Amino acid sequence: MNAAVVSQKLPAIKRHLYDFEKVKNYSEKEINRILKDSDVIHHRRKIKACIENAKEFDRLLRSYGSFREYLESFGPLSEEETIERLRADLRYRFQYLGERTVNHFLTDLGLNVLKPDTVICRIFSRLGLIDNEKNIVQAIEVGKEIAKATGYPIRYIDIIFVKYGQKGEDSYFGLKDGICLKENPKCVICGVKDYCDYYASKRE
Repeated sequence: MNAAVVSQKLPAIKRHLYDFEKVKNYSEKEINRILKDSDVIHHRRKIKACIENAKEFDRLLRSYGSFREYLESFGPLSEEETIERLRADLRYRFQYLGERTVNHFLTDLGLNVLKPDTVICRIFSRLGLIDNEKNIVQAIEVGKEIAKATGYPIRYIDIIFVKYGQKGEDSYFGLKDGICLKENPKCVICGVKDYCDYYASKRE
């Protein structure tokens, strides 16, 4: 699903699926009502997954007392091993929480995680740092190495690379859009073009 489409549909998604206390009790009647809304993403299985996830979240709160207690039950959240265990458990518990989206979720929680979305994987691949744009595991390891080498938290590395390669309305780097875009990248003004396999291939 295109991120721009999801962002556009987000107000409608929140309108129907924001309160897990209500969502956990939804029946087929509510699902059909949601599907009639032209502003939502018409995907019955994903709507059902949201309902099941609301039920699972409710079970989790009943078991641990709070979401914070659940998170901290895995150990110190500053440690990589803890995050790995938490990541695995979240993917086990919640539907449609994939290899990429679970890292988005952990980042939203404020944890020191790189979310290897398509933008980051594209940049790393063009720089020759990973084998291909789909190698999520390799992208995470590269992010860790960059964080270690620079001394910056991996979340900062994530933000910088995403803004460097993403179209958007914010004026980062003095530009409306980023630089290493999917289409028509601004290679000429890129500060790392001399180290870029993609740029080198275009000059041949």
